[in-house]
Amino acid sequence: RVMSGSASSMLLSKITSEYGWIPRRRNFEEEKAQSCVVGVEVAEGPLVEVEEEKPEEIIEEEVEVSPVVTTDNPLQNYDPLSADNPLDVEIEITYDPLTQAVQEEEINPGIHKQSQENFVPWSNRKPGILKKYTTNERVSISVSFMENEASGPVDKIKDRLEELAEAEREQESTVKVSQQEYLTQIENMHKDLLQAWNDNQRVQALKIAIQCSKLLCDTSVIKFYPSKFILITEILETFGRLVFDRLRGRSIIYDSINAVPIPLPEQFKAEDVTPTARETTRNWFYKIASIRELLPRIYVEMALINCYRFLANDTFQAIVNRIGVMLNGLGDPLVATYARAYLARKGREVGCYHNDYLLSMFYATGLMKETTQGVPRLEDIAQKAGLPMPEYLDLYTPALEWQLQCIGHDANQDLLDIILKTDNALILDHILASFQPSFISPRALDFAALIREANETYFPKYKLYRTLGANLVKSAPPANLRRQILNEIWGVVTKLEDPVHYMAVVEIFIEFPAKHCSLNELNIMLGDVLKHVKEDHQYSNFQEELQNIALKILENQSHFTKIFTMENFMPVVDLLYGDVQVKVNRAILESFCKDMAPTTDPVLINVMFEVGKVVHDSINSLSFEDEIRQIADLLSVFIKKINYGMDLEKQLNFFVECRRAFGNLDAVKQSLVIVAVGLAMRTHQIIKGRHTKRTAAFVRACIAFCFITIPSMDNVFPRLYLYLLTGQSALINQCVPQSEALFEAMISLVEEVPEYLEMNNQVVSASEQLLNFISSLSSELIVVPGHPTEGPLFLVKALLQVLADRNWERETITRSQINLKIISLLCAIVQDSLPFHINKIESNDILYSGDPAYQQEVQDVIDSLIKVILENLDELEKSCDASAKKLAARLALDVFHHTITFSQLNVNSCALAARMFKIASRHKDTNASILNCMQYLSSLPTNESEEGEISMVEQLRAACV
Repeated sequence: RVMSGSASSMLLSKITSEYGWIPRRRNFEEEKAQSCVVGVEVAEGPLVEVEEEKPEEIIEEEVEVSPVVTTDNPLQNYDPLSADNPLDVEIEITYDPLTQAVQEEEINPGIHKQSQENFVPWSNRKPGILKKYTTNERVSISVSFMENEASGPVDKIKDRLEELAEAEREQESTVKVSQQEYLTQIENMHKDLLQAWNDNQRVQALKIAIQCSKLLCDTSVIKFYPSKFILITEILETFGRLVFDRLRGRSIIYDSINAVPIPLPEQFKAEDVTPTARETTRNWFYKIASIRELLPRIYVEMALINCYRFLANDTFQAIVNRIGVMLNGLGDPLVATYARAYLARKGREVGCYHNDYLLSMFYATGLMKETTQGVPRLEDIAQKAGLPMPEYLDLYTPALEWQLQCIGHDANQDLLDIILKTDNALILDHILASFQPSFISPRALDFAALIREANETYFPKYKLYRTLGANLVKSAPPANLRRQILNEIWGVVTKLEDPVHYMAVVEIFIEFPAKHCSLNELNIMLGDVLKHVKEDHQYSNFQEELQNIALKILENQSHFTKIFTMENFMPVVDLLYGDVQVKVNRAILESFCKDMAPTTDPVLINVMFEVGKVVHDSINSLSFEDEIRQIADLLSVFIKKINYGMDLEKQLNFFVECRRAFGNLDAVKQSLVIVAVGLAMRTHQIIKGRHTKRTAAFVRACIAFCFITIPSMDNVFPRLYLYLLTGQSALINQCVPQSEALFEAMISLVEEVPEYLEMNNQVVSASEQLLNFISSLSSELIVVPGHPTEGPLFLVKALLQVLADRNWERETITRSQINLKIISLLCAIVQDSLPFHINKIESNDILYSGDPAYQQEVQDVIDSLIKVILENLDELEKSCDASAKKLAARLALDVFHHTITFSQLNVNSCALAARMFKIASRHKDTNASILNCMQYLSSLPTNESEEGEISMVEQLRAACV
């Protein structure tokens, strides 16, 4: 039924056009064959392996370097004509208080460092201590801290010593301030210390350090003491860094040749220090030794302990041993314990990792088995402070944990045996928390026996089981002992009468079987949890604990299907309600969606559907956009994972249920439309395009599902593209009436496209998106057959009417660009054979082949579109705006390109093309595109048998030069 070439030519000669813009005859099969790229084998390329040549080794000649001779005299052998002037060099290393004051846990250079793996530094512990140990009572502080005294510089040594002695002798009165006021004053003293040091008031800085150290003697507000210790030692750390940097600055020596200052190396020895720096160091320690009170003297010396490097080598071990013995003279056990913790910290900084002094200090706390005579004294102190004994002993926790961590880090089993000689539950808990889990886990049964025998007068045993459980989670015990450990410990835990204690242990311990044991053992433990929390509806009091239990199980099990096989997991989840229920259900949904394998289990599908409903119903008007997006993505993945196999009707019914349950999320409805279209295409694939009555009805049901779902969405462009996708599927499945309804609904929706859209919190024009959509729609309308009563171009005319009724912005080219897209569509559908077809669909090339009325109707539409484009171009040409001139050039270039590509070259069309070329050439931005068009124009064939065509091409080439 396709017309011959001579018949087509006769028909074209009868077509009339106002602008001579008549579609050119094209053979798409030949064009496709000509545009194919033929592969050629090459010897070189980015994917061709080439052996790399090894570079020749270059042998460098040795050059003798003369040794550098150093001297303490900066002017010895100084060349005055050299470029470096030693007087311009700052001798003392500067100190920046804005950066140094906030440095945490500085490791001094030149000191051998122990392995820091699995070691929690002091800086990481400080925030937790400051947060935990607070008070509502008023704290004592010296009156001198509240005063801002201005002191001038003092130069004479005698005056300095007198001022220092006076500072020690004065009896300072104290005032009561709130905790916040106390923190403010401490911060001010920190700043005053830095200011005094920068003003060269060294004695004033030392005085501030001494006064701060004295505050650690005060235990009147005992609950605040751990936090006070953190704040005061921060000031002492700053003071120690200032002194060390000053001494190092005084140790600079100079090159004897160029007089260039050479600072001390990072790992310097005492022999590298200048005599001046050594003398200054001795003066500092003489001043410290003259401090009368024991505690300030010890604290200030510990702050400056690193400065002993300037006096001698390898003396730190004797120094820390001496200071450790001195600490035995402190009367208050709490004050002494924190002082020992500070010594352990400073000793670690200077490389003292031996455990002799650490163990002696630890045994001196009075809490070990051999020294139980110290406990009654602690009871008296707690009674005077008005604190229960467990609460008072808890104040020792930060200091004891730090000491035990220093003892236990990189320790051996023998040391663990030594330290375990205690029946104090508090000490045992600190041992479990401080030693490496790899030490604890293999001996878990021994620790379980120790816990049973421990004295829980001042520390409950359930906390010991929590700490032991944390170690078992971090380091797995031997596989042959895991069940025995679990039975041994759980046999005690399950008998705990207090549900609070029981749940506190389970919350931590549940991760051990979830991570290192079988699902059967984990399921048994969950059953025991259900038994405890269901009594008297106790689960309502343990929502957070049950949430943590569920989350830890989900976190440590990679496949949710394995979790689902446990009969006690979902009953635990069912006990949750409120925000806790939403959080756990969302975690379940995330775990389920991690594995992209399809799910066919109907029970699992039903459970996950209910989980999805809980998560979906948690969204409200206060939900964040990011949260809504994440939930929508999860639900979309869940929908795509469900697969009922060959039961396609059940699959579609599932989609209907999802639309009902998740109807508040546009992204989910969009996914539902896509999977429903995929279901229709899957049906088409199964039957290989040969629909039966039943399959055709099912495909129409899928299309109807999409037709109903799309209008319920809010965003207009996703709806447009979903209409287009569903229409394509309908055509492929030979549902022509349904496809026409979809295209008509889509064209009607174009009217609702706003002029501006909000994207990424910015208002942008919708013109470009509309242009892209019309381009996609035009490609599909090529194969849509005409209507028997409404005509072959009923959809195109409906679209043009909608576009004509739209309010377009003035001095824009969007409408003209859309018209050019439609012209390209019309040039395709008027051909004898379309560029592509859909199986079993008769398109317009077959329905209206050889019909001159059809050809003329298409031509009339093209002429009307050309008229609108030229009117738009004239409007832009008359405008005085530079941007309008640029748009006119761009539009003229597009018209020129379409004319030489899609139109026959006759007198009128060549005149139009030449005019467009002149307009486009006026703007430099179009030069590259014009060059491409001219290259295409030069490639047009010149056949002598078609003299008219040749003359038109040559005339157009000449006009466009």
